[in-house]
Amino acid sequence: MSQEGDLTCKKCDAPLILDDSLKKVNLTQLSRLVSKRQHEQQSQALDIINELNPQDYIPQDRLELYEYVNMKNNIEPIQYRNYLESEDEEEEEEEEEEEDDDDEQAYTHNDGGEEVIERDEVNKQEGEEREIRISSRIKNLTKIFEILSNNQDIDHPLSEDCANLLIENYKLKFDQSQKEKDSYLSFLRKLKDKDNQLKLFEEGERKINPELFREDLDKKLKESIEEFQRLTTLEETSLQELKGLEKTKEDLETELKQYTKELEEIETKKLNEILQLKNKLQLELKEKENKLEQSKAAYHVHLDHIDKLRNLNIYTKIFNISTDKDNKYGVINGFRIGYKVIRSEINAALGQIVLLLVFLIKRLNLKLDNYKLVPMGSQSQIVKFNVTNEADGEAVDNSGSQPTKSKTVLNLYSTDEFSLGKLFNFNKLDVAMISLLDIVSQIETKLMSLDPEIELPYKISSHKDAIGGKSIRVTSNAEWTQSCKFLLTNLNWMLSFISGHTSSE
Repeated sequence: MSQEGDLTCKKCDAPLILDDSLKKVNLTQLSRLVSKRQHEQQSQALDIINELNPQDYIPQDRLELYEYVNMKNNIEPIQYRNYLESEDEEEEEEEEEEEDDDDEQAYTHNDGGEEVIERDEVNKQEGEEREIRISSRIKNLTKIFEILSNNQDIDHPLSEDCANLLIENYKLKFDQSQKEKDSYLSFLRKLKDKDNQLKLFEEGERKINPELFREDLDKKLKESIEEFQRLTTLEETSLQELKGLEKTKEDLETELKQYTKELEEIETKKLNEILQLKNKLQLELKEKENKLEQSKAAYHVHLDHIDKLRNLNIYTKIFNISTDKDNKYGVINGFRIGYKVIRSEINAALGQIVLLLVFLIKRLNLKLDNYKLVPMGSQSQIVKFNVTNEADGEAVDNSGSQPTKSKTVLNLYSTDEFSLGKLFNFNKLDVAMISLLDIVSQIETKLMSLDPEIELPYKISSHKDAIGGKSIRVTSNAEWTQSCKFLLTNLNWMLSFISGHTSSE
């Protein structure tokens, strides 16, 4: 039936499939169900009315007014609507009457051949009527569910799952009610047993035995008095113990507060000491870290300084030989030497040259032949030793006669005297410059003995009066400037050679 899908569960709204017994219910069964319910309601109402007397709760004047109105108007009681009445059924009855009239007219006006066709049409109409009756049957089922809903606290219809849940709920309630019933019965049984033990009632009669009742009361009173006295004594004892315990509690709380305070003071003191020690150690650690960083920095500085010193040529640092910015004059330790240079600067430069030669001679362990250098700054001197023969007074080198030694002091500096002896003064400086060049030649010979491949940039002449083809005499003016520059260049080469070959000694 397509109409069955219209019925849904009132709890879960699931579509329902009706049982065949509900589909086949008829009007008689429905009326019996309704009449039974109405009969139960009427009987319950009559019981309530019989139990209650209107005079007990309705004032007399209102009750007389109610009876007067009923007698005068003869009002009929209210008729409740019957569940079996249906507007659809009335409409169906009217439709059936109209169809019967149509059938009679169809049979009277048509002939025998046409009666069969009309009968088929009537059968089709009857099938449609059956479907209409099915709709009315569903309405009857709806009324049945309404009756069930009115009789209970649950709305109907219900699905199978909802019905099972409802049954389980009722079972739980029933079990709980049974437990309550058993509890009440057990309590009632205890009361009855206690009543039998007291035997306050006489046998065969429902009256209290005065003697038994009095004896029981006296006994209970005595027991109650003794129990009261015992409880009073116990209360006093408990109060004394409670007071003692409260005093002990107060003492313990006081001691606890005192110990707690002492503990806090000790913890605070210890904490302060620990913090002070921590700060002190951190400060010392910071100072030591700073010292360590300073030492590391100084160590790196010293390492850098050592590296610089290792790479430093002390010889070239002490005797710095170069040229001026115009590359015209030779310069030693900042002093120029050459023509048109002031005499004091020339004398200082010559003093530095003598000091350099003394240094080279000592590093080479060289002993000069017939010469001795006397470094005295800007007034340095060269002592020249001469060997002469006493017979003819001439200087000899190797002879059978006994030679004699004499020395001549050559001033390696010039003065500012402008006299007749000026010319001789310059001649003396020329001789000193030639002797200086001879000493350089001896040092060159020593170096060549150490390293035969060494060769100085500028060659010294055999007469020891020129270097690089330029005269070393002061009177040569411009050539003297170039020869002095060549001399300083050779000395710089010698210094570099000695620094490389004698640094490990």
